Amino acid sequence: MSAGNLRAAGPAATFRRGFADALPICFGYCAVAFTIAAAAIARGFPPWAPSLMSLTHFSGTSQGAIVGRLDFTAPATAGFAEVALLCIALNLRYALMALALSQKLPPGTGLRGRLVAAVSVTDEIVAVAVSRPFSVTIPYVGGLCVSSMLGWNGGTLLGVAGTALLPERLVAPLGIALYAMFVAIVVPAAKASRKTLFCVLAAIVANVALSLLPASVRPPSALAVLLSGVAAAAATVLAFPPSGETEVAQ
Repeated sequence: MSAGNLRAAGPAATFRRGFADALPICFGYCAVAFTIAAAAIARGFPPWAPSLMSLTHFSGTSQGAIVGRLDFTAPATAGFAEVALLCIALNLRYALMALALSQKLPPGTGLRGRLVAAVSVTDEIVAVAVSRPFSVTIPYVGGLCVSSMLGWNGGTLLGVAGTALLPERLVAPLGIALYAMFVAIVVPAAKASRKTLFCVLAAIVANVALSLLPASVRPPSALAVLLSGVAAAAATVLAFPPSGETEVAQ
């Protein structure tokens, strides 16, 4: 369905378009959630814990950090306060993503719609939404979110159930699926838009520059990602001032 047809379509058709556009995310999330759940069980988490995390915390990066820092099979493990602070630092980037997504919503979107959009904020969902040549409405964002959440929670359940069935050498390689999926989303958008390509390259340069700083002043990796995103966004706005109107989809 083209952007022009979407303007004449109702909320149900727009929701279905969002659901279909997020199917690659759904399958990618399923693989990554499977890996995280399997690792959590191996590190002594009770079987219900990975599913509860996936239902209440829609962030693969933070879930991976939680599983990586907490090991209930070891005599000493990280404290819950330390893990909570780490998750807050890792998730700060979502504030920037929410700002980017809010710019794609049509004028007049109410508070309830913006709350739905806020729940939907992940790296991949925002990447899909902002790469569209039309404003994305709440039914479209809802379709992206539902499709992605089904993959995430379904993968978690499969990981918990399948941990005892698959050897670790088959589960471990799935950890790169999230990064491969994000590259697959960003590269086509960067090839189609000079502005997106500029922003991606600016973020890479900023992050590499931060990583080369002396260890005494080098920011933590989560903060470095946040600073790189701010710098790249600011540079992109300066290089490509907004001027045109955005096509609106219902």
